Amino acid sequence: MILTIDIGNTNVLFCFFVKNIIKKSYRLSNPQVSYNSILKILRSIKKDLKKINVVVSSVVPEMESFFRSFFLKISIQPFFLSKIINKKNFNTLIKNKNSIGDDRIVNVSYAIEKFKNSIIVIDFGTATTFDVIDKKGVYVGGVITPGIDLSLNSLNINTAKLPLVNFKKTKSVVGIDTKMAIQSGFFWGYISMVEGLIRKIEVEKRNKFKVILTGGNAKSFDKLIKNVDLIDTFFTSKRLNSILQKYLRLNNEKI
Repeated sequence: MILTIDIGNTNVLFCFFVKNIIKKSYRLSNPQVSYNSILKILRSIKKDLKKINVVVSSVVPEMESFFRSFFLKISIQPFFLSKIINKKNFNTLIKNKNSIGDDRIVNVSYAIEKFKNSIIVIDFGTATTFDVIDKKGVYVGGVITPGIDLSLNSLNINTAKLPLVNFKKTKSVVGIDTKMAIQSGFFWGYISMVEGLIRKIEVEKRNKFKVILTGGNAKSFDKLIKNVDLIDTFFTSKRLNSILQKYLRLNNEKI
């Protein structure tokens, strides 16, 4: 069994795999992460914790340090993505490869494995990121915009009267009250932003791209963003699982 742990700026996603099948998944907000909460998740799936292979991907150094300490306490040696992948071999036009986040390397490599080339991976996380793979299968860079939940919270915190609302589809674009107006602005505004950026990328690169949506809010846009080829909220976790499987096979270790 493999446990993938995807540490983001807002949430941590835990996925338990048997081969390529997700048996269970848990998502904790970062403030919920504690020694007891992680131990409870681990023991919910397997009593003998030493029979679990663990791979960790992190974009938050402090959280990564916490997980290192946690696994040390329970005598498990996890695999940290930064130690089992070689960024030097990553095919990209970005000069400073070390500046590329683990999550983006995972998503791009998996996208190339599935679709070969001409791909845009859109990840709806704390930030909404667009990663672009060209006709030759080279990662040429991307776009980073504020994430949905971050933007909603920021609007509420930095205004006197605007309420915090849930991100949800509205029937009409024009809202008849403040709450509906905010929800419409975020929902339909995000769709317009995503579709607009895809068009601009295609014009700039003179290419037609396959589009992958992932991240916590990806399914909110099912059948609403045009010409999407794949929606998979577990896209990153599935790639982490395949990376660790390959690493274990190469080192003749039991999966």
